[in-house]
Amino acid sequence: MPDNPADKPDTGPVWMGTDDALGDHDAVGVADLIASGEISAAEAVDAAIERAERAEPLIAAFATTDFDRARRRAGGPVEGRFGGLPTAIKDQTAVAGLPLGFGSQTLADAEPSATSSPITEIFEAVGTISLGTTTLPEFGLTSSSDFHHGPPTHNPWNRDHIAGGSSSGAAALVAAGVLPLAHGGDGGGSIRIPAAACGLVGLKPSRGRLPHENDVAPLPVKISAYGVLSRSVADQCAFLAAAEQHFPLPALTPVGLVDRPLDRPLRIGVLTTSPVNRTPSPSVTAAVNETASLLEHLGHHVTYIDESDEATTQAFGDDFVLYWAFLAGALAIGGRKLINPAFDSSKLTSFTRGLAGHARRNIHLIPGAIRRLKAAPELYHQQFGACDVVLSPTVSDPAPTLAHLGKDLDYQTHMDRLMRWAAYTPLHNVVGAPGIHLPVGLDADLTLPVGVHFAARVGQERLLLELALQVEQASSFPKLSDFV
Repeated sequence: MPDNPADKPDTGPVWMGTDDALGDHDAVGVADLIASGEISAAEAVDAAIERAERAEPLIAAFATTDFDRARRRAGGPVEGRFGGLPTAIKDQTAVAGLPLGFGSQTLADAEPSATSSPITEIFEAVGTISLGTTTLPEFGLTSSSDFHHGPPTHNPWNRDHIAGGSSSGAAALVAAGVLPLAHGGDGGGSIRIPAAACGLVGLKPSRGRLPHENDVAPLPVKISAYGVLSRSVADQCAFLAAAEQHFPLPALTPVGLVDRPLDRPLRIGVLTTSPVNRTPSPSVTAAVNETASLLEHLGHHVTYIDESDEATTQAFGDDFVLYWAFLAGALAIGGRKLINPAFDSSKLTSFTRGLAGHARRNIHLIPGAIRRLKAAPELYHQQFGACDVVLSPTVSDPAPTLAHLGKDLDYQTHMDRLMRWAAYTPLHNVVGAPGIHLPVGLDADLTLPVGVHFAARVGQERLLLELALQVEQASSFPKLSDFV
């Protein structure tokens, strides 16, 4: 495969859907075809590998490939709701036999993982077959997919634009039709933001719904969750129902299989102003307003939220960035102990070093920031008020160009641009509440997807998924295949 997809002059779109075994089916559709015997797991995996080999020179979405092992697994017995379904795992969680790189050159000399992480084991337990690991920015610390090492991961809608992040490769592969579904991780929006950039459905479950390494880590504020990126809401419903059977959590009511849309009215609040007081672009604003109108038509009670306390929301954004910097600083100082003995801090990117420097310069403010973040559930409940669900943008604009969030930017410019674009999602991570992105529209000038975000209280994934099914059935999600 060519080493640098940027050598290709064509900017897209990149869509791999063909008349092969995968067709244009979502994950549920492919799994059902395998279960019925209409296609075999081997045929599905071979089709995905062939698509990957054609797409990779254009989108650069794989960190490592594991095609031979995938073929061997597909040739044996397959079980589970997604038995034989091709997928990929984000390169931030261990897969036995593959290197765990976290998108960073600091781990270039690390040995392959001896065992798989609990979330990887759940993907295997539900029957998926991984083709490899997917790209992310270093340690998932930004939402740009213009990486410091190797080629950038390109947005399949337009290769001049980022795929979002930090689940960059996962989003690109699903959007391009290489895979029906892929693993993602979300510590500040890293499932939902690339879903917004690439026109996908992305659910961040409640904290602890699925196992995460940070659940047992001694972190003062736990912000991360695992989930999947998909092209349909039904895939989110089916995956979560299958996965939670392998990770029952007494603290949260089981979601179960959501197979019907919502059939009752909700109180839905609409929020447009971001924590950095940025007004979204006209196309994103239109997507939110049109979705609000659709919800009213469906019988819901819709109220626009007056986010008048700008000081509180700005303070939250500042506190989250400082906590993010604190985590980067901990990595820079203690990476060998925290991550891997092979960790080489001299290879950290300028952005990670900039974050760590922000923590050093403001070390006296970190305890207060952590204290306020721990109290964030109060802010969250104030935002909700009497609402059942909050509708908002996921990001303020369609996916920016690679240059706009490029690897050569100085730290402060990168962070300022990042927060202007992607400040809506971190609150749900700090609170541990679920949030879902839906790709409801299109920026006609850019031919890039735009969408909306729905958030609910902790443990209410079922409510979100029922509402998402209702919105999906009542609207028309743009399909990349229609623009090829």
